[in-house]
Amino acid sequence: MCGFVVLLNGAGRDRRPSYPDPCAAIAHRGPDASGHLELGGDTWHAALHFRRLAVVDLDPRSDQPFGSPERGVMVYNGELYNTPHLREVLRKRDVRFTTEGDTEVLYELLLQPDAPRLLDQLDGMFAFALVLPDGELRYGRDRLGVKPLYAASDGAGRLVALASEIEPLRAAGLTGDADPVAVAQGAMFLWTPPPRTGWDRVRAESAGTVLSRRAPEYDEPSPWWRAGVAQPAEDIGAAVRESVARQVCADVTVGLLLSGGLDSTWLGVELLREGFAGPAFAARPGGGAAAGEPFEDDAPYAGRVARQLNLPLTWVDLDVDVLRRVPELVSTMELPFGDPAAVALMQLSHAARGKATVLLSGLGVEELFLGYERYQAVLLLQRLPAWARPALGAGALVPPPRRYRGRADKFGRLLQLGPRDWSWATQAYYSGREWAALSPLVGLDAVTERHREVAGAVLDGGGTPLAALVECDRRLFLPGLNLLYGDRASMRASVELRVPFLGEPVVAAALGAVAEEQLRLGDGKARFRAAAVASGVPEFVTRRPKTGFGAPVRSLLREHGARLWTEVRRSPVFDDVFDRRTADRIVAEHVQARRDRGLAVFGLFCAAVWWERNAVGGSGRTADVLANYQAAGVR
Repeated sequence: MCGFVVLLNGAGRDRRPSYPDPCAAIAHRGPDASGHLELGGDTWHAALHFRRLAVVDLDPRSDQPFGSPERGVMVYNGELYNTPHLREVLRKRDVRFTTEGDTEVLYELLLQPDAPRLLDQLDGMFAFALVLPDGELRYGRDRLGVKPLYAASDGAGRLVALASEIEPLRAAGLTGDADPVAVAQGAMFLWTPPPRTGWDRVRAESAGTVLSRRAPEYDEPSPWWRAGVAQPAEDIGAAVRESVARQVCADVTVGLLLSGGLDSTWLGVELLREGFAGPAFAARPGGGAAAGEPFEDDAPYAGRVARQLNLPLTWVDLDVDVLRRVPELVSTMELPFGDPAAVALMQLSHAARGKATVLLSGLGVEELFLGYERYQAVLLLQRLPAWARPALGAGALVPPPRRYRGRADKFGRLLQLGPRDWSWATQAYYSGREWAALSPLVGLDAVTERHREVAGAVLDGGGTPLAALVECDRRLFLPGLNLLYGDRASMRASVELRVPFLGEPVVAAALGAVAEEQLRLGDGKARFRAAAVASGVPEFVTRRPKTGFGAPVRSLLREHGARLWTEVRRSPVFDDVFDRRTADRIVAEHVQARRDRGLAVFGLFCAAVWWERNAVGGSGRTADVLANYQAAGVR
């Protein structure tokens, strides 16, 4: 797990005297080693910069940039989990290895004549850039986008840089202007749908794709590889066992993030079969669970699971006052972002560092096996005749999960919309009418464009609305929210986060059934849950309600929101992107307990900090107000 920056044809050179190391801004991604190499010909130049977090094959021979100018030079961030298999495939082709790591395996694989076909055999998370002797650049990401990769272009569309995070591109002056559409999306969804990033000259590269660009212009990208369709598999339990066995392997200490939920508990069960002896880390709210919040404390479940599985558990007491952590959240995530769940992983990762260099997480199950309540809502909607939906009331039709009953207004809005709008509307914190008032400068069509595009392609191809929602979640929501904060939160603490449920064996098992077979009304990820029970996950876990990080955003904002809002509302974002008076009304609805708008208000706080930091410049007064605020009685 590492970080890299590639600068082409002198990009950012005018900033170098004051910023000599392009990787300095991402030193947290690789505290163990660094490297730099300049390549070039008569008409092209490439500078490769690298930071290493040593996890597999700690020998310096696996440091990067890796390779030679005569064959090609590569920088790579990630891990390959089926390295022994790939090494054997290459050895049969008379490839000789000088290291024991996966870096050399990927490098040699990419130089094979049939490399695109071999890439389909990879099980891992990766982002890489390979510069060949003639200056050709090949770069890309793993199937689901577990590892990030950002590309900066100039005004003519020529690629000028690649990076694992955006801050090196910003420091080099390559990001262009702040993108108000991305900021609006961050408020609407609390995350930014790729490829937008918040800057008009930087895009998130597509998952499951490798592109090629030719020197010297690096202008027209050519598809070089696209992830093939995984061969469907039936046995989820066998797939999970295989994936965990592969991903627990490392030359450093591996730990487990344990919430006591279905997904992390199943990881614990499988880890015991592999002889895992800890450490495991579990979070508990420092101030206790707040009344009136729609979540259940994970801590009692995590403790019970740890006792039953005999796992040595380290408790991490969370600072649940997420309002004062907004500046840190915005800085760490880089893109317009507003999900307070990321704060928990930031704290857990920092607490784990020093005890474990690798953490295993249950991220990804909800998207692969349809665990979110919105899947049940759309399953119900698509069963209703189109002519009947607008006439029906939400109160009589909300799906069985109790938490969705409290969202009858949102379900009612879905009844008034068509299938092409369900994919974005199930994730939005504003209705179309509310959005028109809040954001007169960035319209609904611009904010929902990517959702409509992805969902529309599925529907036009004969797919169901549920299949369209699943495709949106796997291509947009998963890399844009959960995998983004999984990478940023862990790597900021110099910890590698692995996600065994997104390994290739499990992905293949998820594709072994159509969307409608993965769940039942009232029972999200039903197929996955049944496999977990068969694999030995305790019944008290499989029957517990789904929950999440219990950040008391709603209660904190009800108590302190009015006072903080008098300062936050002065942010320029309410001149440049959002309507201040409409925002006043939304905040008042929540503070006065007339309507639960806690997460929407939190998103506006985050947008204000982001805009001041990136569009206006400097840390911003809103960040100072929030960072210096302290709620009484909250640690």
